Amino acid sequence: MKNAETLLNKKESQSKDILKLLLSYIIPGIAGLLFNSIYIVVDGLFVARMLGRDSLAAVTVAVPIVEILIALSMLVSVGAGVMISNSNGMGKYDEGRRIFNLSARLLLIVSISIAIFSLVLRYPIAKILGSTPDIIDMVVEYTTYLFAFSPTFMFSYAMCTWLRNDSKPKLVMFAQIIGALSNVFLDWYFMGPLKMGVGGAALATGLGPVFSILIMLPHFIFKKGNLYIEKTKMNLQVISEILLKGIPSFTMEFALGITALCVNIAIGMHMGALGFAAYGIVGYMALIVLSIFLGMAEGSQPLISFFYGANEKNSIKVILKISLGISSTIGIVSYLLIFKYAEIPVSIFADNDIELVRAAVKASMYYFPALFVSGINILMASYMQSIGYWKKSVLISLCRSLIILFPLLLVLPMSLGGNGIWIAVPVAEILTVPIVYMLWKNKELA
Repeated sequence: MKNAETLLNKKESQSKDILKLLLSYIIPGIAGLLFNSIYIVVDGLFVARMLGRDSLAAVTVAVPIVEILIALSMLVSVGAGVMISNSNGMGKYDEGRRIFNLSARLLLIVSISIAIFSLVLRYPIAKILGSTPDIIDMVVEYTTYLFAFSPTFMFSYAMCTWLRNDSKPKLVMFAQIIGALSNVFLDWYFMGPLKMGVGGAALATGLGPVFSILIMLPHFIFKKGNLYIEKTKMNLQVISEILLKGIPSFTMEFALGITALCVNIAIGMHMGALGFAAYGIVGYMALIVLSIFLGMAEGSQPLISFFYGANEKNSIKVILKISLGISSTIGIVSYLLIFKYAEIPVSIFADNDIELVRAAVKASMYYFPALFVSGINILMASYMQSIGYWKKSVLISLCRSLIILFPLLLVLPMSLGGNGIWIAVPVAEILTVPIVYMLWKNKELA
């Protein structure tokens, strides 16, 4: 983060300097998360083409588990990251390192506890996820591997966050790319030559983060930055602060899982296996675009937190303006491409299943109109978290995923059938915008 101080001291145009600095963080962040999304997308692609519609439906039902594990990882790591960057902005590097070590120990305890708890309750969890009787056994098989590897999965994401806050965004990108490519190979090997079915897909997803960890871990062991492993005493007050500051990121990522879970439940009630499979394909397409928005949010967070700690509010406003402009453009262009060419990505997953192709293309037309709005909501939630307004950040994420969306999923399918399920998501995003605007217009934020 020392580059931030260097750029601020230049006499040139500050906006150009901020843009250059911002791009140096968000481009690796976007690239890394795009490759990270391959963990899920490639599973779906291999499952759809090699195992068929029912297996794709089972994997789709299990997707909220992945999002929830990521959310719990971010609860600890991003909360710590905000505090680390704030401390670095004030020149308190020892304090930042102490926060890092506390968060690492906390995540170790949390991740192992989750693995044990989840493995014991596999079947009840599968039912809660919305599994129908015809696919529940496949859902349990898939989630068993996910739960077993949940500690490595969570640490992989956490290390990415810690490294970004230690000024190593390119190392994060490299680690995520290697993990994703490993997942691609293992998907083919486990489901192809070894014929392990959906269990093989889940095992590949679990092992992919191991390769990412092996690339990132030396940074912390061999003291290659400000953050490295050392002994530190547990401090409940600091841990509480980490969790409080991590709640917005947790909620933002958890929102994706809750959205998927709510939609899955609605599909189980109104559509069945075809609906699950169609939503799986639509979800994989959405994941690519949302990864761009989340990459921008995660990439800009260390900078916003640093400048907030350094009391450089004008720099924060410049970062926000640039980020919103980029995300809006990406959202609009993405929807236009999906509107015109949706059948191409859908056919890659559905292969020769004409019924599934038609269902997924139709769902895409209703599901994606508010993509650019999603980007605005995600970035504003991240921005408010980074400057300490975590309650407002949480409110934005909950509106997108639960407060507004859940009632819509209860009401719209009654009058519009299956189409009501797809329409509910963009409507929830649009209805969240006025809330975001009112929060932003608060004199302390605008």
